[in-house]
Amino acid sequence: MRNYQNPEMQAAWATVPEVKEAEARYAAAQRRLRDNPPGLVPDQARAAVVDEAVTSFLASGAWPKDVGARAADAYVTALAWESNTLALNRAVEHSRAAAEDIRDVCADDALAFLGGRLAETLSAARTARDALEGITSDAEAIDAGGKPLESWRRLMGLRTDLANIRAAQSAILRSVALDAYAVGQWERAGHGQVSGLPVDEVPFNGTYDIELLLWLASQPTAYVPASLNELRGHVDANTPGRASYDDGGRVVDYTPSVTPLPAPRPGEIYPNSRAAHLDHAGPTPPPMN
Repeated sequence: MRNYQNPEMQAAWATVPEVKEAEARYAAAQRRLRDNPPGLVPDQARAAVVDEAVTSFLASGAWPKDVGARAADAYVTALAWESNTLALNRAVEHSRAAAEDIRDVCADDALAFLGGRLAETLSAARTARDALEGITSDAEAIDAGGKPLESWRRLMGLRTDLANIRAAQSAILRSVALDAYAVGQWERAGHGQVSGLPVDEVPFNGTYDIELLLWLASQPTAYVPASLNELRGHVDANTPGRASYDDGGRVVDYTPSVTPLPAPRPGEIYPNSRAAHLDHAGPTPPPMN
């Protein structure tokens, strides 16, 4: 499963019923596999009975009459255990893949939740900012104490929330993209932070600090992309010279270019030119000049 430690990611998926159901099935399969008792594969179980019989014979000289039946029973019992274990492992594998697929299908629902969480976080940041009284650093907040210090601490917590929201946003968008590396490049450039603003005006350097938090709180169009297509549209709108997209993908002009043939150059006769000498039995033709 993908890294699931991000609390904002967990909260986002918890709002999608299909994902909750798929994850419950995956968890149930894991639990059944953990509860499956240890055992031997059929060949090992049969070999254990045979080895025991041989050891007993070498020690006592008496051959156990039921060794074949006991070896066969051990093999059948182990075969049932092996089959059950194989089925449980396959159930874990397939339920995990199904949960991943359902998350990809429901990615837009999770992004919508993160958009709401971003709005809540930035609203709380604006409230805390109004009580800072000009505080811009940890040292100033400690010296000021009281309400400014409380507001600064509140902003530090909101900064962590913002980083988690953006990390969840990035993980979801990359999971549904054919080219996750390209999405990472877009994000590092500042795309997906503020809608309708040229990306070169976004002061993003890869770190979600209090300064960036307060800047985003001042932007009325700070957003979480509703889908990968919306993020791609933002990139297209802010990338000069980039080809547009339609329902079939990127528009590329494949019209063939035609290079005209050069005009033929008239033949020239050089002083040493001779007519073709096709029959060496005859006389050599005179020069053509």
